[in-house]
This record gives sequence, C-alpha cells and structure tokens, in this order.
Amino acid sequence: MDEETDQALWGLLHRLTPVVSVPSIKKVNQMKKLKYRLFSIVTMIVMLTASCHDLTEINTSPNQLNANDINVKYVLTSVLSSSATNYIRNNVYGATVTFAEAMQYMQRDYIDWQGTNTFVWTPVALSGIYGSLKNSEYMVTAAKLETLEGNQKFYTAVGQIMRSFWYGFLTSAYGDIPYSEAMKAQDGNYTPVYDGQKEIFKGILDDLKSANDLLSKVTSVDGAAAADVMYQGDVMKWRKFANSLRLRYLMRLSEKTTDMSAAGIDVKGEFNAMISNAATYPIFGSSSDNAAIPYIGSDANTSWYGGPLSWTNRSEFYRRKPCATFVKELRSGLDPRLTLFIRPVDVQLRVSNATPLYSKGADGQIIRNVPSTTPGIAAIDTFRYVGLPPALQDPNLYNLSASLDYNAIKALNSGIYTDLAANPGVSYLGDIYAQNVNPLVKAVYMSYSELCFILAEARLKGWITAGNASDYYTSGVTGSLRQYSIANGSNTVYNPATHALMAFNENNFIGNLATRFNNATSDTDKLSQIMTQKWLATFMTPEFWFDWRRTGLPNFGANLIAGSNGTKIPVRYIYGDDEKILNGPNVTAAITKLSPAEDTQWSKMWLLQGTNKPW
Repeated sequence: MDEETDQALWGLLHRLTPVVSVPSIKKVNQMKKLKYRLFSIVTMIVMLTASCHDLTEINTSPNQLNANDINVKYVLTSVLSSSATNYIRNNVYGATVTFAEAMQYMQRDYIDWQGTNTFVWTPVALSGIYGSLKNSEYMVTAAKLETLEGNQKFYTAVGQIMRSFWYGFLTSAYGDIPYSEAMKAQDGNYTPVYDGQKEIFKGILDDLKSANDLLSKVTSVDGAAAADVMYQGDVMKWRKFANSLRLRYLMRLSEKTTDMSAAGIDVKGEFNAMISNAATYPIFGSSSDNAAIPYIGSDANTSWYGGPLSWTNRSEFYRRKPCATFVKELRSGLDPRLTLFIRPVDVQLRVSNATPLYSKGADGQIIRNVPSTTPGIAAIDTFRYVGLPPALQDPNLYNLSASLDYNAIKALNSGIYTDLAANPGVSYLGDIYAQNVNPLVKAVYMSYSELCFILAEARLKGWITAGNASDYYTSGVTGSLRQYSIANGSNTVYNPATHALMAFNENNFIGNLATRFNNATSDTDKLSQIMTQKWLATFMTPEFWFDWRRTGLPNFGANLIAGSNGTKIPVRYIYGDDEKILNGPNVTAAITKLSPAEDTQWSKMWLLQGTNKPW
C-alpha cells in the first residue's frame, strides 16, 4: 500500500469510526487532500477494501472474510503487536515529537533536532493507536461469538484491559477525548463528543476491575497460547497486568482524589483495598510478570526500531544520542545499567598538552589530547560516557566535534563510524539498541519495577500500611536489574575516576540506595529518590512523562540550555489537525476546558489543573 493510499484509508476510517485523532502525515497540505478524498468516499471504499487489511497490512480479498468471520484470537495478536509499535515507536524512538527528549533520555542532532530538543511540538495524530483501540473494542464484541465460556470471558477481559491501556494513555496525553460516544459510527454518530477526564478514568477503572473479575472465573483458554504473544494465554498474568495497571491509574489520580470521590471513586480506598486482598487482586510479583512484547526481527515491522531493518540510512540510529542528564545520573550512581544502555565514546577527550594529539590506550580507547588553551575547554566532557545536554544549541558541535581530525582517528581504528550524524566525542546508545532483535529489548507496557515504585509512593503517602517504602523502593531497582539480566559480579560498573570497568556488587549498590533513602530528612526528599529511580527504570518507554508531570520530580526544567519556553517542558500532545476539520465543534469544546484554553503543548488538562505541577 503506497503512502497516498495509506493516508486516504486512515482519513476514511476516521470518518466512519472516529475514535481519536487520525494522522496528519503531511500536516496542512495533506489536510486539503484528505477533504478532497472524502467527496469520493464510496469509490474509496471499493479501492481500499481490495488493497488493505486493517489488522496486519497484509493484502486480502474482500470476498474472503467479513468482520464477524475474523477469529478473535488473531485480533488479539494484532492488538498486542500493533500496540508495541504505537506505544514505543510513536512516542519514544521514531517520531518527530516524542517523550524521550522531554524526559531527557535522548537528544537528537544532525537534522531536525531543534524542534524536537527544544519542544516546538506540532499536532500529533496517532493513527496506529486508533487501530489498536478499535481492535481492542472488537475483541470485546467478538468474544460473544466464542462457543466456550472460558474463551468468552478471556477475550472480553483482555479486550477490556488493552482498551483501558489505550484510553488511559490517550486521555493522559491529550486531555479530553472521545469515550462514551467513540466507535459509534455504525449508529450514525460521526462526530463523537469529547468526554472529561474524570468520567474517562472512572470508566477505565471500572473496566479493569471487571476484567479481573471475569478472569478470576476462567480456568482454561482454548487456542490462545499461540495467539497471545505476551502471556501465551496465562490467565493469572493477565489478571496481574489488569490490577497493576489499575494501580498505575489510581496513582495518576493522586492529585484529584476529591474530584474522583464526587464521581464515586475512592482513589486511596480502592488502592488500599487491592493491596490488602492479594487473593482477589493479584499484582506483578517479579520481572517475569512484565507486560512486554519481544521483537522477532523478521522484517522492519517486527524489529526493534533502532536496528538496520527499520532504516535505510544508519544515521537515524547515530543521531539519537543519550541525554547528558540521563548519562550523568547513571554515571554518578555507579549504576551498572549505564554500560548496557549507553556505549563509551569512540574518542575520549583529555585536557593535556601532550603529543601526539590522538593516541590509543592499552585498553583500545582512543584519546584526544586537548591543549589547555583550547577555546571552550571549560564546557567539554572528558568521561568515557558522554551525553548531549538538553535543548543545547548546535548539538552537532558538542565536545569539540567540529575540530575533530577524522583521518587521525580512522588511522587508529578504521571501524569507527564517521558518516552522517557521527560525533565520536559523544556516546551512542548501547549495542542492544542498534540491533533488530535483542532479548533485553522489548516493548514494555508495564513492568514489575514500575509497580514497586508505585507501591513505594503509596506507602510514603500513607495510602497503604503493608510493607515499607524503603523495601518497595529497592525492589523497584532490583526489578529493573533483573529485567536487564544484570548479574552480580559482572564487569559492568564504570569508574569515573579511573575510567575502568569494575565488578558489580549488588548488595553494596542496593544497600547504599536504601541507606540514603532511609536517612532522608523529609518525605519530599524520599519522593525525589523514588521518582529518580523510577525514571531510570522506565527508560525506552513513555511512562515517566506522566509521573514527572504529576510530581515535578526530578526538576528537568532546570537542565534546559535553550528551551523554546524557558525552563518549561510540554505537558500535553496537541490535537491533530484533521480531527479539527472533521469534528471541529467537539474539539473546540474540549480545548475550552484546558488552562489556558489554547490547544498547545503548554496548556494544562484537568489532571494537572490546580496542582501547581510540574511548573
């Protein structure tokens, strides 16, 4: 399917079943094309039905299947696999507007870096999320056609879980969205109202509770093991995901407990009730319970997005560099995840008047001696793990890259990358992120580590009485170590003083974190430590953006060099342009409830209004 046909299909599908914004792939110019195509809607149906398939993009005949003939288990596979792409690629790694730069995980250089790094955000319409959401809804409906009662309950519950996952993400990212009238085109409703976040979250929480209740009555599922690419039909793991996800959203509402109480949701009480009754509400118990999809690497659609199958030009990998904020936190904490997530620089800078200017150390590291009289020397980073400062002007030039002698370094190591987006004085992402497939790289919807940090915060707030905040906190860190298979004793710790790698001592590492946490003199300090470690543990996911907005921790704004709005970082996605064309009055009504009532990345949604967070 070519790009023009693809765009037309999404415009058509939006008109028929408008759930959320549809992609404005070419922005304003494509909007004109979109409106023109809608005049030929009947002809387009014939053309597109013959050439495209909504679930897998595999060409299929319209005479083979109708909607009721599609086996629900194959829809489950599609929901899980497409959600992996939509959640990570569209919001973290691949698109122009992503949370990775906002949360100072990564920075861009080489081309188009300014708008991304400095938050000149444009409207975001997530076409793929529409498909994942629509197919999740289809699962709930199609489950009724299953002949086995266990299968009916299973597919209904899983559809509710994934539907809740996506509605929760969408309303958290945009603000008000279609919910009660979404996907009602078959009833003649082509312009759904935008529901308020309070009502949406109430519906999400009720759906997740219902899903757990349904699954508690399921003992076996026939035929789901192969189709379920996340949990292989394991009912208990799905229950844990539903309940852990419910805790995530309850915590997201922590600043809106009074409003939710008026809507019939006792946020603190429901959180405590779940933790107090593990038999009824099982939750993640280890990293083996993580809701995560592995990449299989058979083609670009099933591979990790930094691998060579996803890009014809490898500069796309090299231009996505780690952010200095992230690198420094891992570096200063002697964190073993640094050497997994990040590569050492190809050329390490050293302030020295020694000659030759370029040499190779005994361990193979290339050293560049920088004379003490060099202009700008005070700003260079001389460690082996170096990130780009956030919202830096001219990031391509950082760490004296403009004066680098490529011929000299190629003579010392011909394998060093020197093509487009190269900067040997700045680290690239770790090798695991340069491959099509790596067992440690998955699309993580939610992890045991994240859950532990949620529990630590809940205990700190006094929402629960079970356990203690310190243990939950250190379990969150340990869970992250297990997620990335970092073994005790492995030679994975970078020593900033000697630049050598040291053996990892897990007991000392966790013990030091616990001591610092327990010695903190205020709950604010403890919460800051929880949020910092949660930020590190949720790397390569969009999740922490929501926690940062809610708490203002860590204070990322203080790190910005030249942000487009001072020290402010965006707090929402902008509604897609095409949605304003097709459903204008309802979008306008939603915008009026923002503060200020403007459709910008700086306007606060209901979740943030009145909280003075994150700024």
